[in-house]
This record gives sequence, C-alpha cells and structure tokens, in this order.
Amino acid sequence: MSQPRPRARASTPPPIDVQAPGRADAAWVLLAIAGALIAFWGALPYFFAQDDFSGLARARGLLPPVAFPWRWVSGQLYFDVMRVLAGLNPLPYRIVTLATHALCVALVYRLCRRFSPPPAAAVGAIFFGTHPALFTAIYSISGIGEILATVFALASLLIVTRRGAGAWFALPLFAASLLSKESTLLLPLVALLPMLAPEAAPAGDGRPAARTLKAPVWALLALSIAYLAAFFGRDVFGIRASLPDSAAYALNFDRTLLDNLATYLGWTIKIALPWVHSFTDAIDPQAWGAGLLVAAVCATGFALRPLRRRGWGVGAAWFTLALLPVLPLAHHTYHYYLYAPLAGAAVLVAAITAVLTGLPGRWASARLRGMGPAVTAVLLATNGALLVHKIETVPFVDPELRAEATVDRALIAAHAIDDLHTGSPPAATHVWFWSPASIARQQAEGKDPALESYWESNVRTALADGLAARLFEPQLAQTRFVRAFEPAGDSVRYAVYLPNGHLRLGTPAELDSMLRRMHPGAP
Repeated sequence: MSQPRPRARASTPPPIDVQAPGRADAAWVLLAIAGALIAFWGALPYFFAQDDFSGLARARGLLPPVAFPWRWVSGQLYFDVMRVLAGLNPLPYRIVTLATHALCVALVYRLCRRFSPPPAAAVGAIFFGTHPALFTAIYSISGIGEILATVFALASLLIVTRRGAGAWFALPLFAASLLSKESTLLLPLVALLPMLAPEAAPAGDGRPAARTLKAPVWALLALSIAYLAAFFGRDVFGIRASLPDSAAYALNFDRTLLDNLATYLGWTIKIALPWVHSFTDAIDPQAWGAGLLVAAVCATGFALRPLRRRGWGVGAAWFTLALLPVLPLAHHTYHYYLYAPLAGAAVLVAAITAVLTGLPGRWASARLRGMGPAVTAVLLATNGALLVHKIETVPFVDPELRAEATVDRALIAAHAIDDLHTGSPPAATHVWFWSPASIARQQAEGKDPALESYWESNVRTALADGLAARLFEPQLAQTRFVRAFEPAGDSVRYAVYLPNGHLRLGTPAELDSMLRRMHPGAP
C-alpha cells in the first residue's frame, strides 16, 4: 500500500525589502521632493504676519524669551539663529521652511521604504508632501514648529530601530522634536511595534538584536513621561486647571473627540481638487462621510495580511498617536495639525500601492509596476499644486485680500509696514492705528459700530497688536489701536488704515486732509 504523500508546507512569505537605498531610491525620493516643492512654491513671496512677529520680537528682546523647554527650539532658538542669518528679510525664513519640508518628505519616503518598494514609497511620500492640509504649516513662518517636530520625530524613529550604539542618537533627536512642539509626545510607542525592528539576526557579539534596541526605545519612553510630567506640573497653557469652555486651550472629553476625529479623518483623503469646496479651520461635518470611509479602510487593512506586512500597523499607529493630543481641543480644529499624522497616513498609502502593483496575473506586468506608481505620483503632485494654488488665491471682499487667513494677513502686514516706512515716523513717535473706514463698514453691515469690527481685528491681528511696527521701525516709542479720534500732542502720528492694511501717517492736525485723500468721495 502506498504511503500518503506528506502535505507540503506553506511557503514562508518573502521578507519585506529593506535594503540600503540605491540609485532607484534616489530618483524616486527626488521626484517626491520635487512634487512637494512645486506644490508649495507659492509661499516664497509672502511677508511675515501674526505669530511670526512674536518670534522675531523674542529674538530682538522686545518680548520675553520662551520659557524653556516649551517649544524652545521652534519658538526661540530658530528665530535667534535666523536673526543672525536673515535679519528681517522674510525670504530666507521661507526658504528654510521649504527646505525643512523637503527633508521631511525624504524621511517619510525612508519610513515608507522600510515596508514598500521604491515606487510605492514615493507615492506615499508625495501624498504627504503635497497634501493641502499642510498649507498653514508651510505658508506661515511660525508654522516651522510642526515641521521641525515631525522631522526630528521621524529621524528618531528611523534611528532607534538600528542595531548598535548608534540607536542612542535617537534620544537627542526626539528631545529636539518635543522642544519644537509637544504634539509628538506619544510617538515613541510606535518603536515598540515588532514589525518596525530590523531582522532578528544576532549582533556582532552574539546577542540578539532586539536586546541592543531595547534600552534606547525605553529611554525615549522615559523622556516622553518626564516631559509629560513637567508639562502638567508647570500647568502649561493652564490645562491642569479647570479651564472655562471659552479658554483658548479648553479640553472637552465629550462629543468633541469624535467630531474632531471624523473631521481629521475626512480631511486626510478629501484632497481631490473638485471635491474640496472650502478650507475652513473648524469642525467640518461635510468631511465626516469621508472620515467614516477612512476608518473602514483602516480597519479592513488589519484583516489583510499583505497590507499588515507592508507596515499597516506602523502607519496606523503613527497616525493615531500623532493625532490623539489634539482631539480634545475644543477651539482648535486646524488642518495643519495633520502635519505629523500624515506621515503615518503616507505609510498606509504606500502599502496599498505596493499591494496593488504586486497583484498576480496581468496586474503584475512590468509596465504597471513601473508606470502605475509614477502616474499616480504625478497626478498627486499636480492635484496638490493646483489645490494649494486655489487655497492661496481665493479672493475676499477686497480685491487685494484673500479668503485664506494666513495669506490675507501676510498681505495686510506687508501693505502696512511698507506704507509706515514710507511715512518716515521720527524718533520717539507714538503711532495710533485708527480705521474710520472699517468702522463705517461695520455700520453699513448693520452691526454695532461700538464693537470692534472684523476688519479692525483682522489688521490688528496681522500686525500682532502693533508689534510689527516696533520691529520694523525701532525708533517708535509706542503703538496702539484706537477706535475714535483723541486729541494728542506733536509726538503722536495717526496711522489711518484701510481694511487691506494700506495706511497713511499724519499728525492729528493733518487728519482732515489725510482722510479726504484716502476717501475722495467722503464729505
């Protein structure tokens, strides 16, 4: 009687390709960087605005320095260094922002490359690098904190999983991330995932590789705990106290969590140009349907072994852990809070691309393997560039203003500072900003003229309550915003401004003629 044939063992799946970068990687990562630069190139011509002036003022001693360690790298050290290198010229600041974003794209590519081949990793990196949610982080000079925190966190994660003593360099990198912005606090937990570690081959001294990695990973976790304890111990932003609901950093552990989560998930994939009809930083019910779709796809991915092997757990963990700190914020639902989480979303996009291009049969053709990701990358980059341009240029009521607040206030600040410089205020001058036109517009709109109008607060915010004037005209003794004419001496100059920031400077005695020049049709 013939013996039964032994059942064949299931073949072991091939290991994920994690070899060192080669020429193909260089080409794909350059493509990803090029896409990101093209998408956000329009940020270069803009002036400073709003929070940018606070950083510039701290570097010049006009404001107290940042209280170490809270955002010390991005809020103090960065502006101290750039003061020496660039002074008050906004272009070098914006070049540094774009260059740092390009570095972040390269690191996102490298993270995707841990689990996916070069074409798929490039698609993930371009998805990240051209995503419109990054707009404010890149168009606002003070948004450098989001970018630096993500760059340092990515570098830390990529280094800590290496064998040997080099893994300890992850510790200062992660410290720099926390000193840039505390939103990356939970990301060391990603390093605990076994799929992130390299092959479990023995190290040179015969010890298992996992043992050489354990101490640096636990050191990162200890640093997170220490930072968190200090954060709450010092009651940063007043979050330890019982903040009223109206407070800027009020935390709500109620439906706010789900509303924010659904909004951020929706914004993650709601990026197709015809699909985006607004770019408002607020809870967005119109994005919730897309958010549910993202949640369903993410959950399904855990049930599919090919996606799990392509880093699905790492991508989902990074996205979740980077997003968790901002979900309870009741008054801060901002697109740019997705900067760090989207690095994890890029891993998921790369995984899907790798699996689709690895399907058997005709799907495995060389043409699809090479051309499919390339075409997808070009489409993502083109869509990102067009959508970013659309966000940047949507007009507002005044033809010189823009609907997007970051761009709008940079334009307003540029107009005001240029006109103020043209007015040549003498030393020890007190400049009083006043806008009869904005008050009249408030009244024409049927609103209470006794209250500050949107047009007044918009200019005041753009100029950081007049701090911008003191930065660029250091001879000024004082600046203030007023809402009515007040008699004053010769040391006062009225800066009569329009809603678009243009202004004229004159003494109180010159106001009548100045107002007639600015409003020729007025009585």
